[in-house]
Amino acid sequence: MGVWDELRAVLIRLRNQEPSPLTRYPSLDSGDAGPPPFTVGLASWATGAAEELHRQFGDQVDLTVGALPYPPGTSPWPGSPPRSSAAEPPDPLDPGEMTAALDGPAVVRSGATLDHGLLLTNHTAGELQIMTNGRVTATVVDPDTGARVGGFSGAQTLPGISFRVGPGQTERIPLLIGTDSFDPRLGYTVPAGQWGIQTTLTFSSGDPGSAGPGPGRLRRRTPILPLTITT
Repeated sequence: MGVWDELRAVLIRLRNQEPSPLTRYPSLDSGDAGPPPFTVGLASWATGAAEELHRQFGDQVDLTVGALPYPPGTSPWPGSPPRSSAAEPPDPLDPGEMTAALDGPAVVRSGATLDHGLLLTNHTAGELQIMTNGRVTATVVDPDTGARVGGFSGAQTLPGISFRVGPGQTERIPLLIGTDSFDPRLGYTVPAGQWGIQTTLTFSSGDPGSAGPGPGRLRRRTPILPLTITT
């Protein structure tokens, strides 16, 4: 039996678990997935499955657990998305134009994701339009320094959806909060504790005479909002 046949049998078993630890893997419908190494992604909580795959297949699989390569200390596999950037972050929201708040306390278990809500209030005299993929995604940050430490690392393919916030109105935007670690020093999940979250909002306005963001697109980041991560 070849390497792919053995790996395919293990992946089918892992796929059928509830919940499945797999987030990315070659097509299991094919009898030939090409030469190794085979790329396999697992949820950030699935270090046990990652250890099993690494022990059985070694460097014949490129493993990612959450946002980080496995085993710890491994260099990211070629083509993996960077989790940090030297680019300057967007400017903060102007509280005179728009304020952001959470729709209630945000509490999530380490390694899990939370569907929550962001309340945006428009303080301008014109309508503001926020471009999304159906929701906005939070980044977990150190509440003292603002440094990015984690978030949601899975794929998102939802269609483009805009939310309009009229003058003096408040609109709830669906907010996705993930706890995958982007910092190897923290492990594969952001550990329990008091953290912060931020998200970047993309505004669009076709009316050059309206208040707030003008024609085209403008990106602004929310203030740091509180997040509690539990064990």
